[in-house]
Amino acid sequence: MRKIVITGATSFLGRRVIESLLIDDYVIFALCRPNSPSLKLLPKRENFHIIYGSLEDMENVLCSNINEADVFIHFAWDGSGRQGRADKTIQNKNSEYALKALGIAKKLGCSKFIFPGSQAEYGIRQDIMRETDNCKPVSAYGKAKLLFQELAEAAFGTSEITLIHLRIFSVYGFGDRNGTLVDSCIDAFNSEKIIELGACQQFWNFLYIEDFTAIIKKFVCENVDSGIYNVASNDTRVLKEFVEEIWDLSNQRGKYVFGTERFNPEGTPNLKPDISKLVNVLGPYSFTSFKEGILEIMKKKGL
Repeated sequence: MRKIVITGATSFLGRRVIESLLIDDYVIFALCRPNSPSLKLLPKRENFHIIYGSLEDMENVLCSNINEADVFIHFAWDGSGRQGRADKTIQNKNSEYALKALGIAKKLGCSKFIFPGSQAEYGIRQDIMRETDNCKPVSAYGKAKLLFQELAEAAFGTSEITLIHLRIFSVYGFGDRNGTLVDSCIDAFNSEKIIELGACQQFWNFLYIEDFTAIIKKFVCENVDSGIYNVASNDTRVLKEFVEEIWDLSNQRGKYVFGTERFNPEGTPNLKPDISKLVNVLGPYSFTSFKEGILEIMKKKGL
């Protein structure tokens, strides 16, 4: 039975990946802060083990409790909110922790290290984003995600461990944090609220959480080459169209107003991912449509 170590286990992505992997009876060791309010959301299973600790002491607590493992997934990343993304100190520290986690993975004998990077590594773009592109990140968050890749390749290379760097675009689904565009629109359109938005003229890409977990499982299970992979869906269009589709699927009690572009410290990105490399890994795969994803969220919300 394969053993997986995961940090950032209480995050939206971390929790859902754990649930998905437990279905296939993996043994999972999750590093969690003992005071995390989200601990109650984690599953209780015989093959799921919580190891209490922080990123500061993860080497000691992980290596003391785990003899060996097969895969290390490093979701933990402080300051992922809008304000924290601009904090250079926090973001650079994250890069150091990620590099430390990679070193721990090698000590535990892991054959793979999966690192969730971000589309923010590309910077502000108008054209299609490909993994081979020269990245020019704007935010401290994007720079730190890219920095890890550079430091990891320089320090460890890819000969001893498969380093999978996932550039994740916009994942949505039930259980995500409050205040996201999808969450806010669903809430407003199914009540009598009015939501004021920006112009929403940029291109965007949404990936449903169930597709995201299926992708992670594929990278865990399959023999995949080291490298960078865009993680997104096959549905890229103007953001305004996604908003209008949510409204069409709602009970239409609320209203929306498109305004002008709003200030964003990372600039206004246009998300046009090339997912041909990901599709080669997935093989024949049917992505969840945005309509299906929104209807499922509303069903789980009782709307």
